[in-house]
Amino acid sequence: MYLLCDIATGYGLEGMRVKTNLNFDVMIRTQISLILGTGVLGLALMSSSSGVAEIQNANRTGEPGTSMTCNQCHGGGSYGATTDITVLDPNTGDEVTAYLPGEQYVLEVAIGGTSPRFGMQATAVDAIGGNAGTFSNPSNNTQLEEVQGRHIFEHNSASTNNTFSVDWTAPATGGDVTIYASGLAAGGSTSSSGDQYAGAVLTLPEAEIVIEIGGCTYDFACNYNPLASFDDGSCEVESCALPGDLDNDGAVTTSDLLAFLAVFGQTL
Repeated sequence: MYLLCDIATGYGLEGMRVKTNLNFDVMIRTQISLILGTGVLGLALMSSSSGVAEIQNANRTGEPGTSMTCNQCHGGGSYGATTDITVLDPNTGDEVTAYLPGEQYVLEVAIGGTSPRFGMQATAVDAIGGNAGTFSNPSNNTQLEEVQGRHIFEHNSASTNNTFSVDWTAPATGGDVTIYASGLAAGGSTSSSGDQYAGAVLTLPEAEIVIEIGGCTYDFACNYNPLASFDDGSCEVESCALPGDLDNDGAVTTSDLLAFLAVFGQTL
């Protein structure tokens, strides 16, 4: 305030002092501007190379309740960007369309497009909005993060590899699991312009466990099993046959006697 008053009067030595102080003030402002500018540039560089959960503690997966996705800041690029979510059996490498509670799978997010760099962020949510299982063993271009209790995996740098993966242990409680992923086909610059966003959602139901029982499915056999879901070729009719039950109706009656006499008469 004192300097502003002196500037207003602007006379003599005081005026020179004011100019000196003014120049000093300008210098300070310039330095502050440079520092702030450097900080913003540094933040932009970090934002383009590391995941938004690590840098900003932000969830941009697109799950319900999140206010933003990556396309709020990134855009302007045209690379034909796509995002695909795949869950794989770790033993066979085959894609699975339903999961068994508590089992481990490989969860992959692949970003398609012609861009030189790629980035992503993803999470898995259960039917009531909680974390659906846990993530572990991220690939070399992927890191594990947590934002307000939500388990997240995302890129750890602007990657030339378009596929990001983690091991996913499915929840023990079962129910539908929904996986949300935001993908970026990135232009490779230090700014968020020149990138293209593509999101994806995959719902994975709990697998139905079907127990098949083999056995004899023929009801006339001695070892008929009404619970058998398929016939295993084990049917037999000898062990339960009644002596004298010549007509095989399960009982010894007059008809069996008549059949015996008929045969007996032929042998005389």
